[in-house]
Amino acid sequence: MYKQFENEMCMITLLVPTMNRSDFLIRFLRYYEEIGFKGCICIGDGSSPEHVDRTKRVIETLRDNLNIVYMEFPDLKVTENVERLFDLVSTPYAAFLGDDDFLIPSSIKKCMKFLEEHPDYAAAHGKGISISLDSGGEFGRVIQCGYYPQPVMEAGSASQRLDDYMSHYSVILFSVHRIESWRMMIRDIHLLNDRSFGGELLPCCTSVILGKSKELDCLYLVRQDHAQRYLLPLGLDWVASPEWYPSYLVFRDGLAKSLALQDNISLEEAQKVVKQAFCAYLVAYLSSCSRRSRRSPGRWLQVAWKIPGARQLWQFLHTMRLKKQSVFSLPALLDPSSPYHADFMPVYKALTTPPIEFSDKTTGK
Repeated sequence: MYKQFENEMCMITLLVPTMNRSDFLIRFLRYYEEIGFKGCICIGDGSSPEHVDRTKRVIETLRDNLNIVYMEFPDLKVTENVERLFDLVSTPYAAFLGDDDFLIPSSIKKCMKFLEEHPDYAAAHGKGISISLDSGGEFGRVIQCGYYPQPVMEAGSASQRLDDYMSHYSVILFSVHRIESWRMMIRDIHLLNDRSFGGELLPCCTSVILGKSKELDCLYLVRQDHAQRYLLPLGLDWVASPEWYPSYLVFRDGLAKSLALQDNISLEEAQKVVKQAFCAYLVAYLSSCSRRSRRSPGRWLQVAWKIPGARQLWQFLHTMRLKKQSVFSLPALLDPSSPYHADFMPVYKALTTPPIEFSDKTTGK
């Protein structure tokens, strides 16, 4: 166990796969240099030569200030890139994020300390926000800012956590995990040709099986929504792909083995739990895709409105959602009285103030 936290940041590695987004990656590295980050940043780069050359030139200027492990993986799939990155980790904790995301170091420390003191928890994170810029690129004016949900799963059994998680799915990969948990989470992803199963669903669900997850009251994650994001296939494009069913079987069997071990149940019983949980996820996922493709509310909503108290309940939930969003609005975060203000401002500066090397491209001068 890691009892001494006087030099906490040396205990964390940030793992960052990237491809052909050198501007975002350089912004990412400049942010961590600016705030004096002392952990390790491990980058797996699958970019074309021009992006690689640009990134390497900048990294050389940062070597004295940042602990960077940079690897070129030009011919690897995303899941293979991730596996190679984790082979390089020597710290007891790790967090995974995109080159367009930001984690707050002070909150990373709190998450590591929480996991140290709570061995029944596999993951910890703080509050997350999502941001959009008017430029659609790496620098610009913030035009949208709001709460980004991350999972909190605290049921006692792995079976119940998995069932709860798949019924209310959100991504858990950005949380701080122990490196032992990460190795379990990515153990079988090389067997999956489907990116959704291998790059997200299997490691996320394995995390939930391994232990509880906690959200601390601190600003932890800032994600940028933009047109250059790496997107997974949606709806029927995903389910109808030739890789889907073979990958689902690997996903089901891998989770069942982990679940049987964690809850001390039979493999057959564990497979039933996985199947039931995944069915709930799939129904919600396809329903969400269907709703996004239509403008008018479905018949289920028209029926729901006839249930006594339904409109009042919806209004209450909507009001609570708006209150949570307002705490993470841009005016609220820019207010020095906000408990998240101090942690937000370095990210805000990184998003809105391009360094000299970007000025020609950004301003047109």
